[in-house]
Order: sequence, then C-alpha cells, then structure tokens
Amino acid sequence: MIDNLISSVQRPSRYLGNEINVPQKDWASARVRMVLAFPDIYEIGMSHLGLLLLYDILNQHGWIGAERVFAVWPDMEAALRTAGRPLVSLESGTPLAMFDVVGFSLQYELSYTNVLTMLELGGIAPLAEARKREQPLVIGGGPNAFNPEPAAVFFDAFVLGDGEEVVLEIAEVVDQWKTQGSARLDVLKALSELEGVYVPSFFQPRYDNQDRLVEIRPRFPEKPRARKRILPTLDSNRSPSRPLVPCTRIIHDRLSLEAARGCTRGCRFCQAGFIYRPVRERSPREILKLAEAGLDSTGHDELSLLALSVGDYGNIQRLLQTLMQYHRNRQVAISLPSLRVGTLDEEMIEAIKQVRKTGFTLAPEAGSERLRCVINKGISESDLLDTVREVYSAGWRLIKLYFMMGLPTERAEDLEALVALTMKVWREAATHKPPRRLHVSVSTFVPKPHTPFQWEAQLSLAEIEKNLAFFKRSLRKKGLHFKWHKPWQSVLEGVFSRGDRRLGEVLLKAQQLGCRFDGWSDQLRVDLWQQAFAEAGIDPLIYGQRSRDFGEILPWSHLDCGVSEDYLWKEYERAMAEVVTADCRTEGCNKCGVCDHKTVKLQLHQEMTTETGESRGSADSTDGLYRYHMVFAKIDNGRFLSHLEMATVFQRAMRRARLPLAYSQGYHPTPRISFGDALPLGLESRVEEMEVVLRQPLTTSEICSRLNAELPPGLEVLEAEEKHKSTRQTASTVIRYEAILPGESWPAEGFRRFHSHSLAPLRQRSKRGETIISLEDRLLSLESLDPHRIRLTLTQDANGNIRIRDLLTHIFDLPEQKILDARIIKVSSELTEG
Repeated sequence: MIDNLISSVQRPSRYLGNEINVPQKDWASARVRMVLAFPDIYEIGMSHLGLLLLYDILNQHGWIGAERVFAVWPDMEAALRTAGRPLVSLESGTPLAMFDVVGFSLQYELSYTNVLTMLELGGIAPLAEARKREQPLVIGGGPNAFNPEPAAVFFDAFVLGDGEEVVLEIAEVVDQWKTQGSARLDVLKALSELEGVYVPSFFQPRYDNQDRLVEIRPRFPEKPRARKRILPTLDSNRSPSRPLVPCTRIIHDRLSLEAARGCTRGCRFCQAGFIYRPVRERSPREILKLAEAGLDSTGHDELSLLALSVGDYGNIQRLLQTLMQYHRNRQVAISLPSLRVGTLDEEMIEAIKQVRKTGFTLAPEAGSERLRCVINKGISESDLLDTVREVYSAGWRLIKLYFMMGLPTERAEDLEALVALTMKVWREAATHKPPRRLHVSVSTFVPKPHTPFQWEAQLSLAEIEKNLAFFKRSLRKKGLHFKWHKPWQSVLEGVFSRGDRRLGEVLLKAQQLGCRFDGWSDQLRVDLWQQAFAEAGIDPLIYGQRSRDFGEILPWSHLDCGVSEDYLWKEYERAMAEVVTADCRTEGCNKCGVCDHKTVKLQLHQEMTTETGESRGSADSTDGLYRYHMVFAKIDNGRFLSHLEMATVFQRAMRRARLPLAYSQGYHPTPRISFGDALPLGLESRVEEMEVVLRQPLTTSEICSRLNAELPPGLEVLEAEEKHKSTRQTASTVIRYEAILPGESWPAEGFRRFHSHSLAPLRQRSKRGETIISLEDRLLSLESLDPHRIRLTLTQDANGNIRIRDLLTHIFDLPEQKILDARIIKVSSELTEG
C-alpha cells in the first residue's frame, strides 16, 4: 500500500508489511506464486498460527513465493476504490490477479462476504466458472472447508484437513500445469487426485420439488467422496523457528507454539473436536527447542502453548516447569489459553504465575450437570468451583466463563442453573481483597457439520432474544461483566454452517449490497442481509431452524472428516439418553473411524524425555544499573507506527539484541525503558529520545550496532550516551519542523500573515474542550526552502502543546486532507533554559 492511501485511514500500520523475519526472496522470479489470504483484518489474521505455518513451509522452497494479504477495513476499501487501485500483497505489492494461487483461510462462516470483496478488489472474477485460464486458482482451507457449499461457487478447490503436506503437492501440480500450458480443467482434475483436496465443480447437487437435497452426483464416479488429509505426526513438521514479528499490535501478540492437535474429549457440540482427530502431541524436546529458537528470534516476552485442551497434554506439569526454568529469568510468561476444568492443579498454577499472571478462561458451557452430560462435557460443579478458588487465591484478578444457550434438550431449569452457577463464582470473587472480577460470555449454540448435533435445530431469533433478556436481568451485579453474541449473527452463522450451494446467490447479493465484516457486531447490516435473502427468494429458516433426519442427504455428505456418520448418530443417541462417552486416550478406542492404528493413531507423550537445562539470562544477578540516553530517527514507514507500537518494537528489538535489560518490580515486571513525548501518528522525526536501564555496562557503539541490526526499516538509533540520572525535564523546548507539500506550492498568503504579525490565535479542540494559543511568542520563524518545502520553528511548553498539523492548516488555510498528505519532519529539538 502506498503512503498517500494510508495517511488518512485507521491504524495504517496494519498495511505496512514491515515485519521482522520476513523471508528475503526475489518474489517475482518464483516459478509458482501463491498469496495466502485471510478474510479479516491484519491483527486477526496474523494471530492465526495455521497461516504462518503454511507461509513458512512454502517459503522454505526457492521455487515458491508465498506472500500474504488481509481484508482491508472499509475506510481503506473506499480509498482503494477512489484511487482505482487493486488489492495487493504485503510483501511485493503485487495485485492478487497476478498470482497463480490465492489461498483463503476459512475460519468463520461470517467472513464469506470479505472473501468476495477481496476477490473483487484484487481483480478476480468472483464465480469460479467465469475465470479464464490466466486467472488465479482460488483455494480455501480451514474448518469451513468441511462444509464449504454455501461458498462453493466462488472456489476452484478446497483443502480438507491438515495442510502442511498437501500445500506443497498443490504447488507442484500448479508448477506442472504452468509448464505444460494445459486447460484449467486439467489442473482441477490433477488437484482432485490429491488426498485432502475437494473440487466442488466435480460434484453436482440435486434437489426435489420441496427444495430438499436428494443427491450429490460426482462427475467422476470413481471418486464419490473427498477425504480429509491427516498429518501423521507433528514432530515431522517443524513450526517456524523464526516466526514473523508484526510491528503493529495483533490480537494474540506473543509466541504461539502448537503443543498438540486434535482432541478426544468428545464434546458433542464441538466441530474442532471431531474434524481434527486423532490427538497428536508434539514431543517435549521439540517444544523446548522451538520455544528457545522462537523467543530468541522474536523478542516476545510471552509464550502460549496451543491445543484444543492443552491441560490434557501428557505430563504438562513437567513441561511447564522446564519451560519456566529455561526462561523465567528472561521475564517470559507462559499462557495456556485452552485449559479445561479438572486439568489445572496447584503445581501448574505455581509454575505459570512465577513471572506474571496471564488471564484465565474456563468454559463450563452449560449450567446444569444434566446438560453437561448431554453435551459430553464431563465436569462437575464442584470441580469448577475448586478451580475458581485456586485461581483467585493464587492472585489472578479476573476469570472469564464461557457458556452456551440453546443446546439440545435445554430446559428453563438449565438456564436458571447457569445463573446459579455464575452467582456462586461471583460470590467467591467477592470474598477476596481486593474483590476479584468475573466476565461471563453466553453464545448461542450453532449446530455444526460432522458433529453429533449436526441434525439438531437452532433456536429461533425470538427464543434467543428471550433468553438474553433473562440473562441480562439475572446477571446484573457489581464486578460481573456480561457479554453476549448479537442474535442475528448467531442466526446467520447457523444458516451458513449447514447451508447448501444455493446460498452462493445470497452471499453475492449481500456483498454487492455492501455487507462486510459480518462477524463484527458494529459492522453487521441485518437490513441488507434480509434484502439479499428476499431478492434471492430463499428463506434462511429452512437452514438454521430445521432439524434433520438420520439418513437425510446433507450438503457435506460427500466430504469425509474421518469420523463415521454411524458413530456420530450413536453419540447423538447417547446425548439424548444423557450418557457420557469416555475419552479414548485413557479408556480405550471408541471406534469413531478416524484411526487405522498404523499410520493414523493417537500420539501421546506421557514422559519427559529431555533433560532440564540451565535458565536463560540472569535477571537477578546484576553488577549495578546503567542508564543510557539515546536519540533515534522515526522516518518513512516508521512514522505510521503509533507511540505504543513503536515502544513494543523497541522492546522486542532489545530482547533480540540480547541487551541486558533491567526490569521493574511488582505484579507485572516491565523493561525499564522510557520515551519522550509521543510523536503524532504520521509525522517523521530525526531527534526522538529514549532512555533504557541495563544491568550490565555496554559501549554506546555496541548498543547502537546491536539494536539497529534488529530494528525494522524506518527506525534507527543515531547516538547513545551513558547518563548517571534521568534526563527528562519540564523546561520549554524549541522544535524545528520541515514540511513538504507534494505536487503544489505552499500558499504565499500564509507567509504574508506571519511576517505582518496578523496571524490570529490558534484554536485547538480536544476532549477537554477548546484551547486558544497565541502564536506571537510561540511561532518563532517560518521560512520557505523551496516552493514545496518550508521550515518553521516553534516552542512547546506547559501552556499547551501546539499540534503541528493544526498550525499548518491555520497558517495556510488548506484542506485537512492536504495537510495529512504533507510530509512533516521534526528536524531538531532543543531545551531552553529555565
């Protein structure tokens, strides 16, 4: 994205693409060019480990160039359309239409309109059948690929299951296709031969006169189904040892390592628990190795172990202890974002809290034990309350509870039990000093394909709203924050979760009407969705609020997740009988159908096979404290980093540079780094200042060279000096700026007003009201260096800072956008006596 587009949009740093550890490749010379597309904003997409994993795997091969692109926020979409510019990749700025493959990560049903917007902005025909040979192949993957039928008409192919191996096979097929110059149909046929690839145009649905799906006819009878791809072991495929490090803040802003894939707890509502089977744990030795390499190469101060239920990892306590022993002195926190009630004990709590207390989320899902038996969530109320007491007593100040409403067989007493259980947790929180906090989130159950509840109906909109009203009345307590999903979002998710190919028309109409970011409650346009369904002549209720019969042809019946339909139905019957099914990792095989017990089987690590090592770093052994004052430049793309983003970039760069940082004491230790006043977003500077305290002395030249080697383009340390005390002062400052107006001259009238002393006082508005600033003694000089460039000198003091953009607008009477487009550089800053 070019500067003149991002200067006036929200959070411009999400469009820069100036991350640490980006592969250095000649992107244009790659034989196969792929772009990994995420249909949501950068901060969410870069938090998704799967995208980063495939990016790393593909770019390990010189003949493949894999780049990234994310959905743009509506303000950037408008800017692109106004400028007539296409959506381009982050790495090389290549329009999407020039790639061989555009691969979408499909994590959420309400992202489909974003997919269509990205295709449109990228210059790619939305309908797969309309694409010519030279246009990219559009391929989808992720959990939505297990029923992609609502969006099938927009995709050439889908990947079912694990992508680590098949993504390289896809690249090889595309490479051969390009070399041979054969037709588009030929590459689709070759892709369909790969295990784990589904080509929707090779299957034709047929409906009866009541609009019921009665047949899915394969174009090639020898392949009537597409089966998911399974990676036999995680250890055969390494996670990135040098993960990308964004310069902007993302949702999961930490080092994430996949400890295990798959789950056999068998929660009957949970699609991930069925489509990602079997459980494959990464070995402890591999986790420790990846953690060390990842922390060294990223500078992160938090490590997150990912799994559907990470507390079930074999010998998780010993693994945590070893990780903490290795990294505690580097002030690295360990987070476990998917803990299950009953897997957390005092030993684990003690290990996690050694550095700082990360958040705790617990998911009872249902309020009554009866309903938890129905959904196979085998936890008792006493287990939950014991865990809550342990967590609060250990010092955590916030617990988040997640529940669902509308689960099969739910009755009024189950909703009352949810409130009663929440009140018990709330009362426990109130017994501590200071009182602990409680966040409660209730979502609406959405029946998902390939689960025992795939045949169930969803609550109606009226029932959802009635239940929410009950919870809002009942959960109104001090210290308790209640959150819920917007009812219409749940309804739409239910429609597209189990929808068929006819919904493609609705999606296209909704996108053309303006639907975007439908998973964001403040962006959802219910009126436009209702219009889209009406214009397509489709009743959404036939998809979400209709139960299915066993044996009915489902839109995903030709897609094999490995778990048999007979097993899912047996689990449904056990749910109706309120019978719990045991976990096969401890109680023996349940014969779900996914394992062949040869190549595909459970892979568990009950023993720690690695020796504990020495701790890294030594935050406690110091010879003293050494303070350094630094001057640095923030220019070019660096000017689009906010003050907080810039501070995080410097902190991580210092950790990668192995600077012996000193840390504060207390609840949340932080590096002793301080910066001068925040530079307004979009302004450049060659005279920014900061201070850092180290535990060991270093030469100033070594500090500069080590730090500059780790900083992204646009940030550079210019000089460093050791100080014996803080240099922060409150005296007035004389600041010089240069401002360049692209494409036109600065109006002469502004210079005339300044030199004739006829400038009116500057009026600046803020949240605290209006401030009137006399410029007589504050604007010291204004000179023209050439028609496009000026230099001005002003003073900043305790009487109020002058915002330079407001000042330029005031002097030259120019539109706000022209001033935003101007390049403004802070070239000097001097303290005055006083």
